Amino acid sequence: MSFSRRSFLMAGAAAGAVGISGYPGTALGRGGSDSDGSTTTKSGLVFGYTPFTQPLFIPDVLTPLGSDNALDPTPAAVSDSGPKMPRGICNDVAHGIAPEYGQFFGQQHKKEYLLVTEETTQRFVPGGPDTPVFTYRDGTKAAGSGRTPGPTVVANFDESVVLRNCNLLTRDRSGTNSTGHDHETSLHLHGTHAPAHADGYPDFYVLAGEGRDYFYPNQAPRMTDPGTNTAPRFEGPFDETWIPSTVWYHDHGMDVTGFNVTRGLAGFYLMFDEREKHLIGTKVLPNPFELDAHGNPLDIGLALQDQRFNADGTIHYDFLDHNGRIGDVFTVNGRVQPYLKVQPRKYRFRILNASNARVYRLRLSTRQPFLVIGADSWLFPRAGVIRDFEISSGQRHDVIIDFSGTSGEVFLENIMIQEDGRKGKEVDPDRPTPLLKFIVEGNTVDDITAEDETVIRGFAGIDPGGQWAPIREDEIVNNEFFRWDRSNGAWTVNNRFFNPRRADAVPVLGHGAERWVHENSSGGWWHPIHNHLEGFQIKTLDGKPPPFERSFNSDLVNLHGGEVAETFIKFRTFTGPFVFHCHNIEHEDMRMMGVHDPQPDGITPLDGVSEIDANISGVVPTCEQLEADKRIYFDEAGDVDRIEDRGVGFPDCEFDMDGRGNG
Repeated sequence: MSFSRRSFLMAGAAAGAVGISGYPGTALGRGGSDSDGSTTTKSGLVFGYTPFTQPLFIPDVLTPLGSDNALDPTPAAVSDSGPKMPRGICNDVAHGIAPEYGQFFGQQHKKEYLLVTEETTQRFVPGGPDTPVFTYRDGTKAAGSGRTPGPTVVANFDESVVLRNCNLLTRDRSGTNSTGHDHETSLHLHGTHAPAHADGYPDFYVLAGEGRDYFYPNQAPRMTDPGTNTAPRFEGPFDETWIPSTVWYHDHGMDVTGFNVTRGLAGFYLMFDEREKHLIGTKVLPNPFELDAHGNPLDIGLALQDQRFNADGTIHYDFLDHNGRIGDVFTVNGRVQPYLKVQPRKYRFRILNASNARVYRLRLSTRQPFLVIGADSWLFPRAGVIRDFEISSGQRHDVIIDFSGTSGEVFLENIMIQEDGRKGKEVDPDRPTPLLKFIVEGNTVDDITAEDETVIRGFAGIDPGGQWAPIREDEIVNNEFFRWDRSNGAWTVNNRFFNPRRADAVPVLGHGAERWVHENSSGGWWHPIHNHLEGFQIKTLDGKPPPFERSFNSDLVNLHGGEVAETFIKFRTFTGPFVFHCHNIEHEDMRMMGVHDPQPDGITPLDGVSEIDANISGVVPTCEQLEADKRIYFDEAGDVDRIEDRGVGFPDCEFDMDGRGNG
């Protein structure tokens, strides 16, 4: 008898689940605006919870390891020995480290981190049940202390680090063990420029009980000479247009990303270069390490996630629902509708849509504007003012909210009505859902100078020291067209299902730019399209210029039904493979993903069958060995029998269906 991975997990983790009553889209404490502009809550209680009675959770900063507790074995030693057979011991680091470490950069990494993936419990509402969650835990903290979101990584630009991820989601784990199964993971640093080995490719796993070293250069792409085949991939100057700021990390394990992310595997990763530090030092932007009178920082990440719970308080997940998971309870940083005390002053909020499929349209209850200074990973050339904005799964908006001249309560509201994973139904300003309550009290502080048109990165050649430049039409050397469609009840790109061994695009590294056109041809469904390794610039969206907040750099473009996006993109520095995919995570898991394999000119791309070089993937054992060692659970050919003839999964593997590792 053949089982899909979802069937297997569903049987072990979600059998007999009963969801909370109420149609999808119903919020706890749905708010309505009174005539005076204030917001009232009405109905929508669960587990006896009253909205806005618990403070916002703000994750701690991940602690770098000191010399007395540095990674053992050292990353260099692991790299020298190369990947080896897993033995179920995290410190074996069986998967090795990115080949680029030390080989090209000629520098010792500046910091080391230990990030532990484990299962624990947390309360989403005060007095509520202890809900099992998957968390990223600071390796210097006590077991079981992890929370969702995970700790925030704070990095300096051009200071490389090594982060060791230890996966403790084993079948025989002690403490919280809600599934009784091994869970493979793959840590993706979303929005950064890093080697393929450290990018979180879907099946470059951290197996249960294993460790993996991720080498993060914390750099921008290298500017290369498009006129030669020997462009200086690792020596050219940085392209300042693409210096990151707001990055985040989350799970990207093949077939199980939706489940793992729903369970809590996400966190912020912030990068600061000299220009951003200067803007902070001169009080153009708030200082992330300065606290206000309430003890809260002036720079706060907000991870929005809708959740759905079973009657016993556990998180609900349907492995057979490929449309996109929609919850009926709204959380910010893992807490249901919290509050945050603020002073009448300016704060910076890095707003992340960490939901699987929900799209938000955000505004403030006072109707005051947001000052937006960046989107996704990158700061804007100049700040701009917007009243509300759409944010799809995986996108970030970097905004400043000015509470000066305000008192009482201000709500961050969602006015996008969405009833299923298909799309946003409508924007309804008269039916707001309040997500977070700001309580404004205390003394006014007026020390941040950012306002509309304030220079942030600046326009190259226009603003003094300007860094941002557009990708020009005359730089285009290749055109690609991708149709995001649907087949046999699953999701496809150009009518093909994802195969991790097949290259769907083979950009030549350092040879100009490419025009990638994305068309949503799946009917009325919406698809947020995300690209790994490199961001892109949206030139047109349905033949028109994109909205202001999407006019510069992006790593995601949300395609409404039938929309077409023309994007310009460059490929620099690192060889593949990398993926591009729909960030509705159930669509991604159900094969709406492609592979781009950037290579120097003349290199043979992935052919759909051959294994990837172990030094790149870090995966040494064949699938048969992994099965025999009871290390992992694969399908014969992918998710469901009806797509096994479409080149999906691991066609060379003949599995013993009675001897599978997690059976």
